[in-house]
Amino acid sequence: MNENQSKLFNAEVARRKSNPLSLERIAGCLSESTTGLYRIIQDSFREKRQTIQVSKDYFARGKQKLTESLQRRKTIELKHLVRSQRSLFDQYVSGANKGGESFIHAKTPKVVPVKGEHFNKQLQEVTTEILLCNAKQGKQLLSTFLKTVDEHAFAAQIKNEFLSLIQPNLSDAGSDMDIYRQELFGMFEEVKTCLMEPETGEAMSVVEYAQATMHGKFFVGLVEEKAGEHLGKLARMYINKPEQYFADFPDNDKKLLLPENKYKMEVANNE
Repeated sequence: MNENQSKLFNAEVARRKSNPLSLERIAGCLSESTTGLYRIIQDSFREKRQTIQVSKDYFARGKQKLTESLQRRKTIELKHLVRSQRSLFDQYVSGANKGGESFIHAKTPKVVPVKGEHFNKQLQEVTTEILLCNAKQGKQLLSTFLKTVDEHAFAAQIKNEFLSLIQPNLSDAGSDMDIYRQELFGMFEEVKTCLMEPETGEAMSVVEYAQATMHGKFFVGLVEEKAGEHLGKLARMYINKPEQYFADFPDNDKKLLLPENKYKMEVANNE
């Protein structure tokens, strides 16, 4: 980030930190701004490459070497950028995840032990029955069971087991599997939504976002393609793996980028 961007971003972080759930929005903002910063690196590379190509100070071989060195320079610059931004992103996503889970836990009413035992027995019975019937019957059993769920804690428990619970239905559904999947998830979403306060729903969305992005790609496919097109194979290969890049090329982690004029002289002298 440049100085002004950094000040604006830090001000927004300070404003929102009082609410841990807003850290998810900060992480999303950071991800978007990093894509913009990549564009700045790309545009800078294209501008300098054009300057090299029209220069009358170098022969073709010298221009090629300058362009290759420029690619390496910008690749290192990009990896330093991605590593620092990804580190910030992970901090905010982790904070969003913890804040969301804490909020949900605080808002989830305690269940009377006897009621919890009864629910677990019902869930076990329904799970067994679904295994022994066809897709249509299983869907009806699950629909009837979900209508009896009247505690948020029970909905959270079902959520953790839902995929394994509906798998027999999906396996028996054949070509209608996608339709059954949508209908089954729709039934569960209705129950979950009815049982929670709006703030709890937002917290659950934040946790789902955080868990989905925590180990995901930082840059979308288009940036990967553009990095390969302009900066070369290594830039694309390591676009979302800066730590691995510096592990494989440790000298580049320690290397201080030369000022532009010195870097040109260094390359030209090696022609």
